[in-house]
Amino acid sequence: MTRVVVTGANRGLGLELVLQCVQRGDQVFAGCRSPEKASSLEEISTKYPGQVTMLPLEVSDNESIAQCAVKVAAKIDGLDLLFNNAAIHMGDEHLSEVKAETLLKTTHVNAVGAVLVAQAFINLLKKGTDPKLINVSSEAGSIGGMGDFRGYNYYGSKAAMNMYTRSLAWDPETEGVTVIAIHPGWVRTDMGGSEAHLSTAESAEGLLQVADGLAPEDNGKFYTWEGHEYPW
Repeated sequence: MTRVVVTGANRGLGLELVLQCVQRGDQVFAGCRSPEKASSLEEISTKYPGQVTMLPLEVSDNESIAQCAVKVAAKIDGLDLLFNNAAIHMGDEHLSEVKAETLLKTTHVNAVGAVLVAQAFINLLKKGTDPKLINVSSEAGSIGGMGDFRGYNYYGSKAAMNMYTRSLAWDPETEGVTVIAIHPGWVRTDMGGSEAHLSTAESAEGLLQVADGLAPEDNGKFYTWEGHEYPW
């Protein structure tokens, strides 16, 4: 039984990751801002009793992250897989529309939050079996792949997440944990929109296949949900 933490687990890709993990027999700790309002997550928990622990988690709040980690550590002595999936997208904007508070909030949730979650769970990960830390990034964070204007908030935050992924991968304190960033594809979610190419089921299946196939030499890489390396 693989022990898994998923952030942003109440909807979209995070919810689907929880579902596919429990379907294959994993023990899942599902973090989201308001578990009491996460009806779809509650349905999964009820259908798979004993496999899902719903936990309050706000990745922009240090105390919330710390409390979540303590609750997980009270139930397991090692963590095998962590999906840093929580993210926000507050809309595209031109230079005249940029606001400091929006830039900072988006970066805090999408990039800084991932580092702080990693910080809180690293000791559990290092006690896990073949532990892996998966930062759910985006092609939007690829500086080399950006060939036209697309905005500031979301794209900058994902580029920051990618650099933080590289830092986490090479930090001596994460030795023994395989850390990667992954592009989940353009997924039909509230964030991705109805015109997106992939269903959440297709994307989550790909992410799990990539995670399962990771080896130590993959540390610090940027993959797509199909298992192809993506340009930084």
